[in-house]
Amino acid sequence: MQGYILTSSIACPPTQQTPHKKGLAAAISLASLALLLQGCATLSENECETADWWLIGQEDGSKGLSLAHIEEHRESCAEHGVTPDRDAYAKGHRSGLAVYCTRFTGYKVGRSGRPYHGICDGPLAEAFDPGLRRGRMVHALETKAWDIKQKRESLGEKIGRLEHERKTLQEKLAADESIPQDLESMAEKVVELGQELEVLKQEYEDSAQTQADAVARFDEAIEQARDDGYADDGELLGGTRRIIRSLKDELD
Repeated sequence: MQGYILTSSIACPPTQQTPHKKGLAAAISLASLALLLQGCATLSENECETADWWLIGQEDGSKGLSLAHIEEHRESCAEHGVTPDRDAYAKGHRSGLAVYCTRFTGYKVGRSGRPYHGICDGPLAEAFDPGLRRGRMVHALETKAWDIKQKRESLGEKIGRLEHERKTLQEKLAADESIPQDLESMAEKVVELGQELEVLKQEYEDSAQTQADAVARFDEAIEQARDDGYADDGELLGGTRRIIRSLKDELD
C-alpha cells in the first residue's frame, strides 16, 4: 500500500540546540510546557488545504489509529479554516483497517505488550484476535522469565551482602578485642547468618531450574509461533534471540 501513503509528519518546530548545558533543563521544561498547552499539529497548513481525507483515513487506519484520530486532524486544520470530510475519512479509515487488522499485526501488538483498544471489530477481529492472543501469550512467558531472572539476581545480591556481614563479624570475633557481651552477641549473629545463608543458597540453587524451565517455555512458544507463521522478523526476531541468550547466559 505504499503508493497510498500521504505524508502527515508532525508539524512541530525543530528542537533548538543549546550550546551550554546550564540552560538545557529550562529549555526542556519550556518546550514540554509548550507542547502540553498547544500540542503538535498532525497536518501542516498546506496538507490541510490539499488534503484527500480518504487517503488520510486510509493511512491512519493502516497504522492502527482509531477513527477518533480525526479529531486531532480537525484541531490542526481548524486554525487554517479547513474542516475534515468525516465521511471520506471514515471510508478510508475502514480500508486502512483491512491492512492493519491481520493476524500477523495482532501477533506483533500482543508480542510487544502494547495495549490494544479493540480497533478491529467484526470480521476484522476474527482475523486480528488469534494473532493478538498468541502474541500476548509469548509476551507473558517472556515477562515471567525476566521476573524470575531478576528475583534470582536480587537473591544473589542478598546472599553476597549477608556473606560480607558474616565475614566481618567473624573477623571481629577472631580479633577478640570486644567486651564479652559483644563477643557473645556477635557469635550468635554469625550462627543466625549462617542458617539464613544456608536457606537462601538452597533457594538460589533451586531457582536456577525454575529459570531454565521458564526460558525453555518462552523459547518453545517462539518456535511454535514461527511454525504457525507468526515469524518474528527483522528487528523483532533479533531482539527475541538476544533476550533468550541473555536469559540463558547466567545458567550456562
